[in-house]
Amino acid sequence: MQERALRSRARLLEAAATAFAENGYEGTSINDVTRASGLTKGAFYFHFGSKEELALATFRYKQEQLVALVAAQAGEQPDALQALATALRVRVRALREDPSFGCVLRLGAELGATAGAGSAFASFHELTIGYFSDLVRDGQSEGVVRAELDARATGEAVFAAMVGVDRVSRLLSGRTDLEARTEQMLDLMINGLQRGE
Repeated sequence: MQERALRSRARLLEAAATAFAENGYEGTSINDVTRASGLTKGAFYFHFGSKEELALATFRYKQEQLVALVAAQAGEQPDALQALATALRVRVRALREDPSFGCVLRLGAELGATAGAGSAFASFHELTIGYFSDLVRDGQSEGVVRAELDARATGEAVFAAMVGVDRVSRLLSGRTDLEARTEQMLDLMINGLQRGE
């Protein structure tokens, strides 16, 4: 029974991810999600108390998948700076190849507009910020990242730059130039992080 419940929850989350990516929070209804998942409203309310709860769970579910995918491929690189560059490139490729990951961007912007410090949604960003901060620390240990940088503050700055590039790309090109803008950001970022000879 527990395995069946886990499967139905995953079906709802996958259906919700696609719907939120395409239509945003306001444009997605519980009926849309249950219809797309092939499950009943009863099944929905067994797992989630509201659309807001579903949106938070969907964001977290796809965020964890995306970070795991990125970290696995970035982890194959010889140093932390190359891992950071790979991570951001793999992220762009994943967003292009699997449209359901778009819910991380869409919900990130929409829920982030109203969520405050200390909210559950704000706490979810620790996963990504922590990942970037760890890369900075690793790079400092390896001698490729400037030792005087504060790893946490730098991880937050990398996260902020990534989110900013997402927003500008969406506003100016409908995200068609996200790859090019990510490369521009990386050029500036790697030069800023790199330890001088």
